[in-house]
Amino acid sequence: MGLEQIFAKISEDAQREAQNIINSASGEASQILEDAKKEAALFKDGIIAASRSDEEFFFRKETIASGLVAKREILQTKKSLLDDCFSGALEEIINLDEGLYRNLIKGLLAKINFKEGAEIIFPIYDKGRISQDFIHKIDPHLELSFADNIQGGFIIKAKEFMIDNSLANILASLRPDLEPAVAGILFKEV
Repeated sequence: MGLEQIFAKISEDAQREAQNIINSASGEASQILEDAKKEAALFKDGIIAASRSDEEFFFRKETIASGLVAKREILQTKKSLLDDCFSGALEEIINLDEGLYRNLIKGLLAKINFKEGAEIIFPIYDKGRISQDFIHKIDPHLELSFADNIQGGFIIKAKEFMIDNSLANILASLRPDLEPAVAGILFKEV
């Protein structure tokens, strides 16, 4: 074999080897490209799924938040209605006719006994229906006065104590016990 034939053989083997390398590389490149496409598709599906999951999460979160806001508004409205109801009850009691109001005062004073002088203070608007004679008939130890900072009823001041029997105070002390029944009447489900 001559030198030319050896070169031709080497050249032919090199071309064949180069073609095999190119074919192998091309196959590997196709496989890499295919794998990359599959991975990209999985990544895309993952992002879409995560996005949907996030979307559902935020939708649920917003729905829950809206529900809580609505419940808070309902509770505030119910509280306001209860406040109005108790305010209305106080006004009704304060505006009782003179005979009923005096009987209420007698009943409240009957539970209190005084051995020495004390001052009984009524609201200024009670001047027309409460007099010193009326008070002395109930308890001669009481001296009558009036003030503008009392809502119905009276306050008794003595040397060592004070009794707040204003109607606003009495109603406020009874409210925790009365409120469930009042709420049951106001907000009864049909």
